[in-house]
This record gives sequence, structure tokens and C-alpha cells, in this order.
Amino acid sequence: MKVLIVAGGFGTRMRPLSQDIPKPMLKIFEKPILEHLIIWLQSSGFKEITLCLGHKADVVSNYFGKGETWGVNLEYYIETEPRGTAGCVRDTCGNLTEDVLVVYGDLFISMNLKPFLDFHAENSGSAASLILFKTDHPRDSDLVRLENSQIKNFYRDPEAEDSKHLACAAVWALRKPILDLIPKDRPSDFGRDIFPQALKRGLSLSGYVTAEILADLGTPERFSAFEKRRLQ
Repeated sequence: MKVLIVAGGFGTRMRPLSQDIPKPMLKIFEKPILEHLIIWLQSSGFKEITLCLGHKADVVSNYFGKGETWGVNLEYYIETEPRGTAGCVRDTCGNLTEDVLVVYGDLFISMNLKPFLDFHAENSGSAASLILFKTDHPRDSDLVRLENSQIKNFYRDPEAEDSKHLACAAVWALRKPILDLIPKDRPSDFGRDIFPQALKRGLSLSGYVTAEILADLGTPERFSAFEKRRLQ
């Protein structure tokens, strides 16, 4: 399975913290977010990792090089123009027939990945498997309705206040039917565009619910709150 970390955005929501460096290079617990992800993937058995970069890509490549320090081999795909979270995956992996594990670069993850990969293998009829969790920020999350491990629809609820809602954790295993839906000529996003379109076309999407740590550090408030909570 090919592994791709999506880390090419401008980090607009993280400003001013991301004014001078890419958001995934912000440090938490004395290491860049991206370094934590690479260590997690390496410990999960992945040695070949592709980084999809854009904004200030040289900061990332200069820090990680070829990845030898972390026991991995890193490849870089650098966008010439913004393609969105799905577009960059299509540009990097569109010709593949093997499955692709996609991880967003602003996450702090501490979970056993093997049960999810087993779940994906068992649900071989699904076009994709998505990790889901009960979010503490449902008002700005891609929320999911799930029945018997099958995703029925995606929605946004700006009035949601509690954590009963299941949200996408921005870690997913994709099969070729999903890659084929991603447009070549315009930016697109998985949660907003591609996954809802897949359901409309009758494709099956499986949801794997976990209570392990998958923290979205994509805003200054979430970043600070997670750091404080973990240090307590």
C-alpha cells in the first residue's frame, strides 16, 4: 500500500503561527507535527512515504532529506498550483492500481494502525475505508452518518455542540474507484467533494470508529488545547 501525507496547504487557519513555516512543521512536544507522523508510520511498518507539498516545500525537504534518520525513504511531490487535498493525491497516485493510505499533515496520531488496515482488507467491496471518531469540534468538521460500518452520508452542522457526532479523522485507505473520481482540471477535497460524490454514484464507503488519539491541530485553538491537555 502506497502512503501519502498531504501537507501542501497554505495553513491559512493557523496564522499567524504558520506565517513563516508550513503548518505541518509547527512543533508540538519538541518535534514538528510531520515528524511525529513519519515516526508513527514507520513504527506501523511503512518505510516508503510520499509527501505532497506546496507552500514552503523547501522547509520540509531541507529538514527531512531522504528520510534516513527516521528509517524511511521519503519521496516528494511538489504542487505547482493548489490542487486541494484530493487533487494532489490524484496527481501523485492516479495511475496506481494498488491501495493508497492518505494521512493529512496537521494531525497528531497515537493509534494502532493494524486493526484499521485489517478492517480495510475485510471490506474489500468498499471504494474506501475512513477512520472516524467522536469529535470535540463538530461545528467545523466533516460529519458522518454510519450504519453497520457503512457510511450513509456526510453533513455539516454549524449548530452542533456535543461530541456524539462522528467525524472524519482525515486518515483513509483508498481504492482505485475513488482515485478515478478526482478531477484532473480543478481543485477538490475528499470530505467536501469526492466522498459525497462516491455515495451518489453508488460506491460503498466503510467507516472504522476509534477512540484512540487522532487530534486535528489545524487551528491555533486546537493546537494549544491539545498541547495543554497532553501535558497535564
